[in-house]
Amino acid sequence: MRASSCKNTRLVAVRCQGETVAQVKAEKHDATALAPARGYQEKAATGFTVVMKFGGSSVASAQLMRDAAERILNFPDEKPVVVVSAMAETTDNLLLAGEKAVSCGAPQVSEIHELSVIKELHLGTIDDLGLDRFIISDLLYQLEQLLKGIAMMKELTPRTRDYLVSFGECMSTRIFAAYLNKIGMKARQYDAFDIGFITTDDFTNADILEVTYPNVAKRLHGDWMDYPAIPIVTGFLGKGTKSGAVTTLGRGGSDLTAVTIGKALGLREMQVWKDVDGMFTYVPNIYANLTPAPYLTSDESAELAYFRAQVCFVAPY
Repeated sequence: MRASSCKNTRLVAVRCQGETVAQVKAEKHDATALAPARGYQEKAATGFTVVMKFGGSSVASAQLMRDAAERILNFPDEKPVVVVSAMAETTDNLLLAGEKAVSCGAPQVSEIHELSVIKELHLGTIDDLGLDRFIISDLLYQLEQLLKGIAMMKELTPRTRDYLVSFGECMSTRIFAAYLNKIGMKARQYDAFDIGFITTDDFTNADILEVTYPNVAKRLHGDWMDYPAIPIVTGFLGKGTKSGAVTTLGRGGSDLTAVTIGKALGLREMQVWKDVDGMFTYVPNIYANLTPAPYLTSDESAELAYFRAQVCFVAPY
């Protein structure tokens, strides 16, 4: 595992090659190594070379989205698949909005503070990037209608929670893809649950099923052959195998989305872009004057994950 930082934007790319990721995540998914997936090797011919994942704090504003786009431009020889999380704090605000909707009437939903914050953040970002608001207008309408439904039912079930939080990734990816297209980079937005991410029906902490790999490879490969464009994929989300409902993958789910895509396409590298200057042995927000480690073994990474380092994780069963 190798880390390299970009000081100008406080982003760091963590490149995980070979069996490294498999060992870090082995407790939940044995099939997450970036070696070619058995039976899917032919799909690597799509031309994709790397998966690049941007977390919520890396796309938390219009300027940070510009910075993320610049990171992609800085690798002109790469043909990436890009995985994007919800804009920072959006997931928490969606959950708070849902909890408040339970205790208020449907007419009061539009007055929920967190809903206003979500609208202001995303519409403000769109305006700053010079995009059209219609990109997410339907999603914002659906979000408000969902909250009104929660208010009427007076209940926020795990299934509804997953659908609720999915709006964050669905909006951020649409904005980012639209911006890439605006600056001349051909991009296509995807919701993970619509391109073959099939999971168990364990809402809020679903497991990805094996059928996902050929599904994703077939969809991305086919679309690339029809019209080459950078896939911008929602992290964290899937579709329940029996329910057909939106599911979420739990803590670190967007990283798992990225690794799964890399596995499906037979890629050897995944880049996780963070808003810190590297991999630290302590939390950099708490301890000052830390020096990032330029290299980590898989065992060292797993140990950091075990002790709750936020830059990597081991997902329990």
